[in-house]
Amino acid sequence: MAKLVELVLTALQFQAEGLLEIGDILFAMPARIQKGVDRLPAYKRRWFAADWAEIYRNRHQFHQTLQYLKRQGLVVKSEKTHDIKWALTKRGNKKLLAYQQSRADLFSSSHIRFPVPKGGGLTIVSFDIPEKERRKRDWIRRCLVEMDFEPLQKSVWVTQGGMHEDFMHALRERKLLDAVHVFGVTRQGTVKRSP
Repeated sequence: MAKLVELVLTALQFQAEGLLEIGDILFAMPARIQKGVDRLPAYKRRWFAADWAEIYRNRHQFHQTLQYLKRQGLVVKSEKTHDIKWALTKRGNKKLLAYQQSRADLFSSSHIRFPVPKGGGLTIVSFDIPEKERRKRDWIRRCLVEMDFEPLQKSVWVTQGGMHEDFMHALRERKLLDAVHVFGVTRQGTVKRSP
């Protein structure tokens, strides 16, 4: 049903834009009429700032999300006269607080989502973080395990392929670039990965 509504809205908007285009040409000054007719098939003028189908799609998606949250018991809908208001439930507030805390803590395990290195060669990561900053050390190790790295030593890890730039951005965001070194190696040498 939603796709049908989107198609109808797209068709209606297309027709409305076409009528406005024709009206613009017909009501133009006589010297500009032929010029306007010549240009008509060559360009598509956007009369409306918004795409009607896109607006509908976004609203539909928003309402589906609200209904999903309601089924999960995270939000509640109150209807008073013509006013509809959505509010967080106690469970929703707890979930939001937990989410905000995990977002604020850059070294939580919720911030470990990096692609596994791909391609040829090896990537070696070494880090020198003091023991008193154990959370940072643990976070880097969890990231490396997630990306299929293997330890050569406690603070030297290796994997096949090239490092994705997302990990470098994460290190910069956490102010760890001075303590973590990433090397790309084209020949394996004596470094052996377990089968």
